[in-house]
Amino acid sequence: MTSKEEIINGMKDAIITYNKAKCLELAKQGITEKVNSLELIQEGLTPAIQELGEKFGRGEIALPYLMVGAEAMQDALNYILETMPKGEYKPKAKMVLGTVKGDIHDLGISIVEAVFQANGIQVYNLGRDNPKEKFVEKAELEEADIIGTSALLTGTMFEQKVVIEYLKKQGLRDKYIYLIGGGACPSSEWCDEIGADGWATDVMLGLDAAKKSLAEKKGIEL
Repeated sequence: MTSKEEIINGMKDAIITYNKAKCLELAKQGITEKVNSLELIQEGLTPAIQELGEKFGRGEIALPYLMVGAEAMQDALNYILETMPKGEYKPKAKMVLGTVKGDIHDLGISIVEAVFQANGIQVYNLGRDNPKEKFVEKAELEEADIIGTSALLTGTMFEQKVVIEYLKKQGLRDKYIYLIGGGACPSSEWCDEIGADGWATDVMLGLDAAKKSLAEKKGIEL
């Protein structure tokens, strides 16, 4: 029988070395050997993906490597969540996430989904090319705390403003934390111009922005 520490450390090493199959295998082994599910997530998956995110932020690894690490983590996370008794995994916040209308790139949001879910934020990933109505309808349906929009093309960046203006028109602006991100987001100037609550082009900075906004606007500490 493999010890709990060996399983958890093995999962961390598998993510950091981009070994998706090994990470999932160890997640299954952990569940079989009755390692606490939350420990597998909080001590194994979360610190590993945070380490990769920080390396990416420092320019030490390229985006494709971060993506593979996030996929490894997400596969293991999904398996663990599926096997947990209903109600055991209790995320502290909910987020609707997607790429704006006209933008067909969704590379970044899959990484955000993996990292945020490991940190206690339930993510509803809408994928690519979403009109303003879809963000708001999903947020209302799921009683979300955060709406996050991504734009990777400068030609679609304006859609981030369209979404927040739609929220205002519906009388819902104060109900949600609104975060923006993506490769097209140039600086805090765009965030300030449209009145968003936070911005990031890096997943870990995005997580920091989410944590800060949740604490300040919702009283939710992650």
